[in-house]
Amino acid sequence: MIKIAGHWEIDFMVPLVEAYLVNYPLREFGVEEWLMNPVSGIRNPEQRVNLTEFPDYDTMLESCADLQRVFLEPRTEHFNPETTWLHEFEHPQDCVYVFGSNHYNPTLNHVREQDVVVSIKTLRDTGVLWANQCILTVLYDRMVKSWQ
Repeated sequence: MIKIAGHWEIDFMVPLVEAYLVNYPLREFGVEEWLMNPVSGIRNPEQRVNLTEFPDYDTMLESCADLQRVFLEPRTEHFNPETTWLHEFEHPQDCVYVFGSNHYNPTLNHVREQDVVVSIKTLRDTGVLWANQCILTVLYDRMVKSWQ
């Protein structure tokens, strides 16, 4: 089982728009559990993916404490210089992929020694991908690697 956990974009995007950008890729890649914070009160655009909102990151991560945690964060020279590149990463069978937002980095307060921090390699590695773009990339990478 895999779950997706994240933090709503509040400044540059609104949860209702973000919900559409995330929900459909989750559905297409067979993810049934989607965890988000803070509580926005929106309804999921369609019911094939179960969206549960939490008041804070701690409560959200406690809800999936039995799963391996895989944090997705940018790797830059000065920020997270010791991450694992996605193209070199072996996806656990069961895990929760944890995403931040433009203004919130969950690895700063929530990563534990046994957690993994993964970064998506780009030409510039400046860390400007939106969480919804990273989710799609991670799920596609997981699927392709499962074929091998």
